[in-house]
Amino acid sequence: MNKKLTLIIAITLSLTFMAGCSNSSKSSDDPTNSSQVNSETSSSTIQSQSEENKTVSDNKTVNDNETKNNEDPLLNDIKTLAQEGKIINSEFADKSSNISDAEGKLGKADKSEWVTDAKGNYSTYSKYNVVFGSNKGGRIFEVRSFDSRLNKISLSMVKKYFGTPAHDVTANGEEIIGYVAGQEFKILFVFKVPKDSNDDPKLDHYSVLYPKGTVNSMASDPGREW
Repeated sequence: MNKKLTLIIAITLSLTFMAGCSNSSKSSDDPTNSSQVNSETSSSTIQSQSEENKTVSDNKTVNDNETKNNEDPLLNDIKTLAQEGKIINSEFADKSSNISDAEGKLGKADKSEWVTDAKGNYSTYSKYNVVFGSNKGGRIFEVRSFDSRLNKISLSMVKKYFGTPAHDVTANGEEIIGYVAGQEFKILFVFKVPKDSNDDPKLDHYSVLYPKGTVNSMASDPGREW
């Protein structure tokens, strides 16, 4: 009787051990488990790459904004003031100012001469980096700026900010590009003519023009357009 009981116990233990080995083997080789691990790894990798790409994108945006902020403030001032007939370094405006106003505050001009092609008298104030163009009645119709800050602005920067110029001519080794500023004024940017396609010259000077101020009805002169 004891022998029979011992045999039954032995068989039972043997079957239990085999079942355990079988489950262990299945767990180890189960492709479902392997797929789950691979899926989790892949998900982790994608998340890591996404975070890395976001960081790169954020850094690029910051750098682009920094570049834009470094370039645009002065150009923005030029554009905004031009709509009032003014330049960045003078309080005297086209249309509303007379050359006598400038002389009363700045004194006598260093040089004053009539320029036929420009249809006016041009008064140069070297100390203040400005030149005023006025008609025979003394009204200022053009103000030019030679501010030292302008040499930080390149031809490509102006075109990028203002777009395709409405006026673009080359004369006497200079390229002059123009834009409309509001309903009454225009901006003219003057650069040295680029030496080649890779040359990006810096701004020499610019002016704000009031074309109607150059009209001479008595002489049937329609005045300047640019």
